[in-house]
Amino acid sequence: MIGFITERRMHAGTKKTTVDNTPLPVVLFVMLILFLIVWSFQGKKIENAVYGTPIYQGKAGAEILLTHSNAGESRLVVGDVIPGSPAQTAGIETGDIILGIDNRIISTPDMAFHILSQKKAGDIVTFTLLRAEQTQTIHIHIPGEIQRDKASGSKSMSTGGHIIAMAFLLKLTIVMFLFIHKNMELRMQTVLLFAAIVVAAGSFFGIYNPVDAFFAIRFNTISLLVGMYIISTILDYAGFFDSVAHRLYLFAGTDRTRIMILFCILTYIFSLFVNNLTTILVMIPMTLKLAARTGFDPRPIVIGEVIASNIGGASTMLGDFPNMLISSEANIGFNEFIIFMMPIGMVLFATLLVYLWRKLDLYENLTSTDKEKNKENESENCENTLEKSKLKSSTHARHTSIRQLERTPVLTLENRKTIRRALFILFHMILLFILSQRLSLNTSAIALTGGLSLFLFSGINKNEIIRKMSFRDALFFTGLFIVVGGLEASGLLQYVTRFITALSLGKPWLCCLLLMWSAAFITAFLSAGPATALFFPVVAGMVNAPPGHIIWWSLSLGVLAGSSATVMGATAGPVAATLVEEFASRYALQLKGGNTLKSGLFSKTGIPVAIIMLSISTIYILMLNAKL
Repeated sequence: MIGFITERRMHAGTKKTTVDNTPLPVVLFVMLILFLIVWSFQGKKIENAVYGTPIYQGKAGAEILLTHSNAGESRLVVGDVIPGSPAQTAGIETGDIILGIDNRIISTPDMAFHILSQKKAGDIVTFTLLRAEQTQTIHIHIPGEIQRDKASGSKSMSTGGHIIAMAFLLKLTIVMFLFIHKNMELRMQTVLLFAAIVVAAGSFFGIYNPVDAFFAIRFNTISLLVGMYIISTILDYAGFFDSVAHRLYLFAGTDRTRIMILFCILTYIFSLFVNNLTTILVMIPMTLKLAARTGFDPRPIVIGEVIASNIGGASTMLGDFPNMLISSEANIGFNEFIIFMMPIGMVLFATLLVYLWRKLDLYENLTSTDKEKNKENESENCENTLEKSKLKSSTHARHTSIRQLERTPVLTLENRKTIRRALFILFHMILLFILSQRLSLNTSAIALTGGLSLFLFSGINKNEIIRKMSFRDALFFTGLFIVVGGLEASGLLQYVTRFITALSLGKPWLCCLLLMWSAAFITAFLSAGPATALFFPVVAGMVNAPPGHIIWWSLSLGVLAGSSATVMGATAGPVAATLVEEFASRYALQLKGGNTLKSGLFSKTGIPVAIIMLSISTIYILMLNAKL
C-alpha cells in the first residue's frame, strides 16, 4: 500500500504524466459539474414545469377562513379540508379555530399563508387549535411531492394490473439485491442493468417512463457526493491522510489498547468530513502494518474502525451517503445535524470504545515471532536443504516486506501546497454549510463549487484527479434512485408508509421507533446506501411524524445501527474484508480461524454493538419526542 502511495506522490506535483493529456475528460468533467450546479438551483423549477406545481407544496391541504364571532371578534377557522391531504390525515377538521401556527399567534389568513409558503417537503407545521372549547396541538408533516407525482400513473390502472405491476417491480428489486449481495464488486453494473429493466417494465405497464426515471434521480444528493469526493480524492492523492495516520502510527507504539483507541478516534474524526471508503482505505492498511510488526490480531481493531467510520459518517451531513441524502432532499441544514446527531454520535462512539476495550483480550495474539522461531527450528531439523532454504527465504522476504511498510511518507513542496489549498477550501465550505440556511445557500452547490475550485487550482494534473476519483458510487446510487423511483411509481412504497403509520397507532414516537428498528434490520442486509434510498420516500410520505425532523434522525440512527451489525451492512465493510485478506496473504500472517474477516466474526462484535446503539438511540428519540 505504501509503495503504491509513494509512487503516486512522485507524480503529485508533476505537470507531465504518462496519462493521456487530452483535455476531453477534463472538459466533460467540468461540464458535468456545471450541469449539477445549475440543476441545484433550477432543478425543482424544471420538475414543476414537467409535472405541474405540487398540490401541497407550501400548504397543508386545508382552507383557512376569516370569520367573526357573535361578539364581533375576528378569528381564523378551518374551512374545507382536502380529502387525503396532510391536514386531514393529521386530524384537522372543518370548523377548528386556529389560534397559532408554529408557536406564533395568527390573526389573518395572509399571516398563515406566509408561514405555510415557507414550508418545504419534509417540514413539520404545528397548528394550535380550539375545538369544543379545548385547546389542541396538531403536527402536520408536509409529504414529499415526488412520491405523489411518480405514483400518479398507477391510479389509472385496474386493481389487478396495479397488483401485477407492484409484484413484478418488487421481484425485480429483490433479485437485484440478491445479485449485489453475491457479488459486491459488480454492484454498479448490476444496479444500472436492473434500472434499465425497471424503466422498460414501467413503460410497459404505463406507470414509469424514462422522463420519470430522470426526475427520480436525486441530483442534489449526487452533487453533494461528487463535491466531497473531489476534496477527499485530492487530499488523499497529496498524501494528507497517510501523513496524519503515519504520525499516529509512530505515536501508538505496540500497545494494542492504545492502538485501538487512537486509530478508532482518528477514523471517527476523518469520517466526520470525508466519505467512509476513503477513511477506511487509509486507516486499515496502517492498522495491518502494526499487526505485522507486533504480532497481534488486527481484526477486532479493523471491525472497530469500520463501526467508528459509520458513527462518524452519521454525525454530520458530510460523512456518508445516508445523511447526504437526508440533508439534500429533506432540506435539513448542516447545523441541525451538528445539534441533533453529533451529541448522540459521540455517546455511541464512546460506548463502542468501551465495548471494544472490554472484548479486546478475547482475541489471541498472532505471536508471529514465535511462529517464525518454530519454523526456523523445524528447518534445522529438516534434512532437505532445498526446503530449508525456501523457509529461510520466505521468512527473510516477510521481514523485508514489513520493513518496506515502515517507510515514512514523504510530502513534497507541491504536496504541501496542495494540502494547504484543499484544507483552506474545505474550511470555507464548512463555514458556508454552517451559514447556508441563514444565507439561503444550497449545500450541494457549495460542495460542487468548492470541489470545482480545488479541481482547477490544486496544482495536480487534472487527468490524474479524474482517474483517481471513484465514479462507481455516483453511478451506483444513480441507478438505485431509478429503481426506487419505479417502486414509488407502482405505489408500493405508499403501502409501506401506510403500514408503518397503522402500526404506530397514530403515536409519532412509536412511528419513529418502528422506523428506526425496521431500518436497522433492512440495512444489515442491504447496506446503508440502498436501505436509505428505499426508506427515504417512505419517510417523506409520513404524515404523523413528530416535529423537529425527529423522523429523519430516527432513520439515520436506524441505518447507522444496521450498518454496524454486519460486514455487508457497512458501507466500507466489504472493502475492509478484502484488505485484511490481501494483506494477510501477502505477508504470510497466520490469523486464528483463517486469514479473512468473516461475516460471523464481524457480526460477533457488530450485532451486540448494533443492539446497544438501538437501545441508546431509542432513549434519545423518546427524549426528543418529549422535549419537542
